[in-house]
Amino acid sequence: MKKSLLILMLVCLAATYLNAKVVNPADTSKKYSIKLADTDLKNGSVKFLLRGGIVSTYVKGQEIFEKKYGIAYRDFGCVMPSNISIEDYNKVVASFMDKKYGKGWRKEVRKDVQGI
Repeated sequence: MKKSLLILMLVCLAATYLNAKVVNPADTSKKYSIKLADTDLKNGSVKFLLRGGIVSTYVKGQEIFEKKYGIAYRDFGCVMPSNISIEDYNKVVASFMDKKYGKGWRKEVRKDVQGI
């Protein structure tokens, strides 16, 4: 009886293990980033996310681009939230910009914006 109970428990454990789905953190951050970008756009908070160094980077003339297109640059410096994918977030924003302004803005945007 004990032997068959042990075998049954091992079979159940194996079945549970084989049916378990592995959650890839990259997939989770991609979905979250896309949803966050959509929410920000709906709220009128249009921005490009940047990954910087120890100190946030300022590019001369970036305020002209920000004012012209009503968008901000958000530089995280060296401390990047682990649940956000900059590339996926910026792809959503770039798509919005393409629809609203055409592709001309791409010649004026900072070169360090990832994902566009």
